[in-house]
Amino acid sequence: MTASKNGAVDDQQRIDPRRNPGLLPVVVSRAVARAGWRHATRIIGQHWDAFAECAPQQLLEALKALPGEAFVEQPSYVVAANYLHQVVLGGDPAAFFNDGRFSTGAVDGKANLDTLVFLTGETAGARTNGRLEDARNAANRARDALRSMTPADRASIASDLPHLHFQWGRSLDAADAVGAIAEYEAAFNLGRLTDQPVIARRAASHVAWYHAERGRLRYAEMWLARATAEPATSGRYDVIYFLATALLGYDRGNKDADRQLSRALGLPLGEQWAAAVWLSALLETRDVGGFAQTQLDTELERHPEVLHDAGANSRYVRAAQAQLARIRPRMRIDHAPADPPTAFDRILMAAQASREGRYPDALAQSDEAIPQASAPRLQASALLLSAASHLALGHRGMAASAYRHADAIITREQLLSVYSVISPRTVSTLAEISGTPPQGGGHALAVADRPDLSAREREILALISTGMPMQNIASELFISPNTLKAGVRSLYRKLGVHSRQEAADAAKHIVEWPSP
Repeated sequence: MTASKNGAVDDQQRIDPRRNPGLLPVVVSRAVARAGWRHATRIIGQHWDAFAECAPQQLLEALKALPGEAFVEQPSYVVAANYLHQVVLGGDPAAFFNDGRFSTGAVDGKANLDTLVFLTGETAGARTNGRLEDARNAANRARDALRSMTPADRASIASDLPHLHFQWGRSLDAADAVGAIAEYEAAFNLGRLTDQPVIARRAASHVAWYHAERGRLRYAEMWLARATAEPATSGRYDVIYFLATALLGYDRGNKDADRQLSRALGLPLGEQWAAAVWLSALLETRDVGGFAQTQLDTELERHPEVLHDAGANSRYVRAAQAQLARIRPRMRIDHAPADPPTAFDRILMAAQASREGRYPDALAQSDEAIPQASAPRLQASALLLSAASHLALGHRGMAASAYRHADAIITREQLLSVYSVISPRTVSTLAEISGTPPQGGGHALAVADRPDLSAREREILALISTGMPMQNIASELFISPNTLKAGVRSLYRKLGVHSRQEAADAAKHIVEWPSP
């Protein structure tokens, strides 16, 4: 080996995205001069995982060090450079586009890495711009293209596949389409096999969130443990890790959930904005404040299309609105249910009908949702709403049966938060008539012992906690001062307090658990 080659090897060994990120473009430039651009692209590929997270600017500079011939021969590098420039450095996923000069339809012959990268750029661009059906189709075309390749061809691009699988999983996940978990798991497994811990941790974190959101908390725990076993990045790619940790903790009554959410909110949220809004709404009600509402309003100004779309983000926004409406009954909700309604739609409608005392309607919707629901969070919620409706209508035997079924699901996953889809008083009554106390010991009993406030009392409590003068509160609620005084007296009695400050303090300890 010549001295110059030894120098190149030494340079590669010294490259580190944290200690000396500027060395990568230098080494790539030298590699182009010494061994040609194809050798240089292999160096970029070896360092992509770590540099995309820690030093994206230097990674982009390394790509720019390639000669024009490289971009002509392998135009997928144009897509890669655009991704780094717009998404990673620009911080705006919606700015990503798949360069129109390079069409997947124009690729002749068998599929190769360029084919996969083009299709991945197409699915990512469609997803980040809200075209979820186009994103789903492009992801599935990419998966088909990969399956058409020979084992030897797939092996030759093994180090590229984790990132491609991950993007396909993101598109299928965002579109609520089948196959997301398989792609995330492939990204995780291949990331570990090819020694790319950043993509492995990201993929495991997304699997954990996927399961936690649906209430499969045992699987969520398992995948969070796998994510935790990979080196932490402390960057934007860990947003979903913190959100999954917060949701799991919230569902099980862990007081650390707020801190985990704060860690996520301290990073660029990117495509996770809607998931963060939903989780903020769940945790916001602990202090009956207005942060989540402000966050929701701000994000809806940025993403108005979500009000008319299907997919995961639309579901998160609707769940956040429903959660906030529980303490702000006059809040406007702009979404209409799907046609025909999904289990999620029916549970939201049943919960609203139950709160308004329309128990036959609540029973009809919840009973329709039960056979539709496949995830534990929705199953248990539908069963609890059915049990509460049966109880209100005098069907004690059917109420007890539905409650036992819901409690079995909650017990299996330790999904304690779902008890609060119905009122604490109703939980206590159902537990008594069924002989099945709520799970979770003191935490679940605390949920059952909360004051059962009316919608108007919750409105009054929310406004009292803001410090608004009583006269202004009466005007805000369109009621007379005497009516407000009567409402305040009832509120104080239920809270066991004697002053406005005590009521505001008590509000901080009222836990309003998730809407489905």
